[in-house]
Amino acid sequence: MPNPTPQWPTRADHRFLLKLTSLVLSGKVVPRPSEFDRVSRVFSQVGGSWERIYNGSADDINLLKKILKVAFKHGYLTKKEKWK
Repeated sequence: MPNPTPQWPTRADHRFLLKLTSLVLSGKVVPRPSEFDRVSRVFSQVGGSWERIYNGSADDINLLKKILKVAFKHGYLTKKEKWK
C-alpha cells in the first residue's frame, strides 16, 4: 500500500479511506480515486457524515467500514493480485 503524503491523496476523505481500507481489508485493495469517490458518495447517500467522522463518531466509522466491506465483496473496489 502506498503511504499517504501531503501531495497524495489530496482529499481528506481519500486519505481516510486509504487508511481504513488498509486496516479493514488488510491491504487487499488497490487505491483508486474513482472508487474512493464512489464509496464516499454512497456513504453520504446513506446518511453518513464526514464532519461527524472527523469529530470522532463511532457510528459513522462503523457505517463506512460496512460500506467498504460490501464494496469489496461485490467488486466495486479493485483487488490486489495474488502472487504465488
